[in-house]
Amino acid sequence: MKVRILIFAMSLLFMTSCKKNFLDQKPDGIILESQLREALDAAPQLGPIIFNGQVSGIYTYMYSYNTAQRAAGRHDDFGYLSIKLATDLNAEDMVQVTHHWFGFDYLADDRSATFARVFTNWNFFYKVIYNCNLIIGSINETTTDPVLKAILGQSYAVRGWCYLNLAELFQQTYKGNESAPGVPIYTTISDLTSKPRGTMTDTYNQIVDDLTAAIAYLAGWTRVSKESPNQATARGLLARAYLNMERWSDAASQANQARQGIPLMSAAQYTSGFSDINNTEWMWGGDLNSNTTTIFASWFSHIDNTNPGYAGALGVYKSISKRLFDQISPTDVRRTVFKAPGSTAYPALPTYANIKFRDPGGWVGDYVYMRVAEMHLIEAEALAAQGQDGPARQALFNLVSARDPSYVLSSNSGANLMNEIRTHRRIELWGEGFNLNDLKRWKLPVDRTGSNHRVDATFVIPAGDPRLVYQIPQAELDANVNIPASQQNP
Repeated sequence: MKVRILIFAMSLLFMTSCKKNFLDQKPDGIILESQLREALDAAPQLGPIIFNGQVSGIYTYMYSYNTAQRAAGRHDDFGYLSIKLATDLNAEDMVQVTHHWFGFDYLADDRSATFARVFTNWNFFYKVIYNCNLIIGSINETTTDPVLKAILGQSYAVRGWCYLNLAELFQQTYKGNESAPGVPIYTTISDLTSKPRGTMTDTYNQIVDDLTAAIAYLAGWTRVSKESPNQATARGLLARAYLNMERWSDAASQANQARQGIPLMSAAQYTSGFSDINNTEWMWGGDLNSNTTTIFASWFSHIDNTNPGYAGALGVYKSISKRLFDQISPTDVRRTVFKAPGSTAYPALPTYANIKFRDPGGWVGDYVYMRVAEMHLIEAEALAAQGQDGPARQALFNLVSARDPSYVLSSNSGANLMNEIRTHRRIELWGEGFNLNDLKRWKLPVDRTGSNHRVDATFVIPAGDPRLVYQIPQAELDANVNIPASQQNP
């Protein structure tokens, strides 16, 4: 009976259970490792069913409403993409035309220890880490069972992804800050001791270890759904980490391996709304349906200017920066997913409004976390950084020629080639949550001058400025004696 109850509980969306303290080792409502082991001892044949339920719970949590479990809820908390939208609005390539939800993110006034955004970011990733640790700690790492190996691989991939996001949000870029404070590292749920921040080197060592383990465990595994990270996804995540670390050769190698056998989308697919996980180019995403949609508190409510949500119905439009739009070739399909000056399409929308992301109806549009285009861009940038201009030009051409039939192989070299690659990265990945971290790792300012940003949101934030980093949430400082006030981010 006890096993039956546990399986039923795990089949529910147990990830939505909230820990009063997100680093509490015995959180209310969460299945404990001892309970899980008891169930497995009683019926070991049920292990794959239980663990598949757990990882599925993680993937649903990634696009759930009110992940921080606030009493009143917040419509700017709908999982991973709410965090990525906030960082894009912190940077310079996205414009929010009026103050509403995400308004303080757009003003880069969302970073203090007591602010909602700070707690949401920290809580989200550490809650996922807790559940990854529960899975990893409950499976024999020498198992030969292919299902259990795949579950281990997914758990390592997701944990590495969590620590990568935490490092990007709560510190400056890795390179040049290797000895700066990182984030606390938890790899088991049995250790009752709160952890210190360690260094960025410590954090990235864990990221690399986790993603390397994921790649090994996921070798040869074929997933059923793109909600589950496979080996290519894990390689893509490791390529992201190596890009931050400026381990150029490793970044290029992992990106190249990650993209093998995955075709770029057609021009027609590019303009279809970025809402279908079955798109040939998507490597990882959230597969929403009528039962899991969060309606107004959702990605499409806030990003889709044609949708009857906050963006479309209330006019909280999200637009591309005019400065970036002006750099898109007239023959490039990527120009068509924004409202061009003089366009009569979508007459209610302002010039430069985004029409890249459009819900198909019913609030069931899928969420994109990784696309193969990013792998081409990582490879091009990493090759260029090593002075391999020829291969870098070819890697860039492989992508851009699929978007712009008039594009020819670049003749740029050195800094000019790198700038060209960076520009295409900003165009290609607009709205997908990369802009802020890219500016940080390129050591460039957030510069909103000379564009279409609102007057109250037109400013320059210098590279390395404390405003580019979230503070550690006050709730964590209060609970964790190993993070003294002196280690708070400025």
